[in-house]
Amino acid sequence: MIFDIPGGSPRPSGARPNLRILVPGLLAAAFVTAAVIGLYGFAGARDAAAMATIGVPEPLRGLPGYSLEALEGPIKIGIQPGHWRIDELPDEQARLRTSTGAAFGSLRELDLNLAVSRILVDRLNAEGYAAELVPAAVPAGYRADLFVSVHADRADRPDRRGWKLSPPWRPSAESRRLAEAMAEAFRASGLPEDQGGVTANMRGYFGFSWWRFSNALSPYTPAVLVEMGFLGNPEDRARMRDNPAFYAGILLEGVRSFLEESDRDDLDALVPVLYRGVSAGPGGAAGRASPSFGSAVLERYPPGRYLNPVDSSEGGWFEVFSRPLRRGVWVHESELDGE
Repeated sequence: MIFDIPGGSPRPSGARPNLRILVPGLLAAAFVTAAVIGLYGFAGARDAAAMATIGVPEPLRGLPGYSLEALEGPIKIGIQPGHWRIDELPDEQARLRTSTGAAFGSLRELDLNLAVSRILVDRLNAEGYAAELVPAAVPAGYRADLFVSVHADRADRPDRRGWKLSPPWRPSAESRRLAEAMAEAFRASGLPEDQGGVTANMRGYFGFSWWRFSNALSPYTPAVLVEMGFLGNPEDRARMRDNPAFYAGILLEGVRSFLEESDRDDLDALVPVLYRGVSAGPGGAAGRASPSFGSAVLERYPPGRYLNPVDSSEGGWFEVFSRPLRRGVWVHESELDGE
């Protein structure tokens, strides 16, 4: 697994301008602010007076270099076998060329990813979709009706098992819906879920990082990254190795479910958002493992601590990135300062 998070290390020389958004008005102001506070949403000390309205995201329309138009023709689906042709990454991603994926003995994650992806693409094309394999070097501004990056998890944790998946940071409504459709398909399969296991590596996957790299998806392509299971777990490993068609079938059901309710003309649903900053309220705020008061408290923030959300969920929950934990945590609006 390889990733990049907005606001991370400097771009390689020769890369296109960061974010491609040297534009006037609200969008430019929003990203200037984001660059100062760390675009991936970390919690840091800041004057509460700088806090913006809670829960009012800015839609990221009109990003230069990206077309927001309805796709035409057959439904286009990009399926990426994680780490496939990683050595072909462009110079702007050269430092990632050695990230060849996990391995358990001679069994490589890449081989599992590729086996599942090839079966899935064949089945999708047989159903009349225009599905294709997409290499690690994602074509610049890649547009599709949906994109799925297929991975297997680490080999050094035999005690962990199960699937997990996530959309990018600050997902569009369609990226979020794609992730939900995939999650439902995995749950229906009976496989265990690695609950709470989604990491910054997944949310900030470099193939999603249009704000950082030229060779990345269009921000208007619904996307999800799937970790099928753990190479280090004997049960997960045997199933992924011996039955790739089983995993391809799960992914196929997720794609079908997503497309059943897709509307190519609903362009608003393709637009990612930039959430306005919030501050912990007078009693402080708790960062939880999931958007539920019953979930474990992973971090606590003192009154006035500035938080920059990267996602939201029903019931008044906001996800913020935790630097120490290298993952997102969830804060409820009742623990934040109001307007």
